[in-house]
Amino acid sequence: MIRSRVLEKLRMNRPVICPQVVFKDPSIIEVVGLVGFDCVWLCNEHFAYNMETLFDMVRATRTIGIDAIVRIDKAGYTSAMKPLEMGAKGIVVPHILSVDEARFWIRVTRFYPEGRRGINCVNADADWGLINNKEYLSLSNKETFLILQIEDPEVLPFMEDIAQLDNFDILFLGTGDLAHSMGLTPGEEHEEIWDVIKRLAKICNRYGKIAGAPGYNYDYTKKLLDLGYRFITNGADLILLRNAFSEIKKDYEKIGF
Repeated sequence: MIRSRVLEKLRMNRPVICPQVVFKDPSIIEVVGLVGFDCVWLCNEHFAYNMETLFDMVRATRTIGIDAIVRIDKAGYTSAMKPLEMGAKGIVVPHILSVDEARFWIRVTRFYPEGRRGINCVNADADWGLINNKEYLSLSNKETFLILQIEDPEVLPFMEDIAQLDNFDILFLGTGDLAHSMGLTPGEEHEEIWDVIKRLAKICNRYGKIAGAPGYNYDYTKKLLDLGYRFITNGADLILLRNAFSEIKKDYEKIGF
């Protein structure tokens, strides 16, 4: 079974940066891996991947040797189990709203005794059944991770209760949706959001969880790292391509195009 590069770094207290791939082309994931990233974020919450396409994208991460992290559409139990069986190393559950909901996603993404995830043992994550079942179940619990996303005001009073739960790895603060839900402009810095960022860092440190958040730029990310954040998202093929084309157009307009 392929081991997680993300978990390997986090266990050494080293930071991880995770770019997002939006376009449904596995060759982009190959480029991401060759550049030297440890993982890629695939979003099934906001972008329409069908199961076959998602499988091809996850398979590309396995081929190039990086972790696939899938933010699920949160439709139910199989929306987490299927990406895991494809070989995804990390599952992101958006908009966690309660301690009980956090418990549910822990239960369905971990094998016994940590949870009650369904067993098949012959999918990609089990090396197509070529790995011993006992070893597979043990390694899966050890080498896959669960990210619970905090991005709604109503869950903020329960962050500490969620952090105390066992068998999940990362609390990820979705600062964009959180700002929007608080009546603030997403993508801008707000004192109210920084208060939550600082509080989450302290909670994660207290209960042995990894704090995660988007790193909007170098200075912003440096402040996150100084607070103890270790899982950072930044960069997306869609945005990078849009910005690159915009710069080309702007440059050529100067000479009459």
